[in-house]
Amino acid sequence: MLGKSHDQNQTILFTPLLKQFIDMSHELVLLADSIDWKYFENSFIDLYSNTGQPGMPVRIKVGCLLLKRPFD
Repeated sequence: MLGKSHDQNQTILFTPLLKQFIDMSHELVLLADSIDWKYFENSFIDLYSNTGQPGMPVRIKVGCLLLKRPFD
C-alpha cells in the first residue's frame, strides 16, 4: 500500500511549519521543488502491495537516495 505524505500546510498548535524556519532559497529546497515527484510515484506504484500497513511515501525514499550520493 502506497504511503501518503502528510499535508505540510496544516498547522499544529505550538509546532511551527518547516517552511517557517528554513531558507526557501537553499539549493536543496530548490532541487526538491524542481523534481517531478509524481513520476517516481507512478514508476514505483506497481511495487507496492494492496494489503498490510502502508509503506513509506516514495518522496522520502527517493529523497534519501538523492541525498545519500553527494553527502554520503
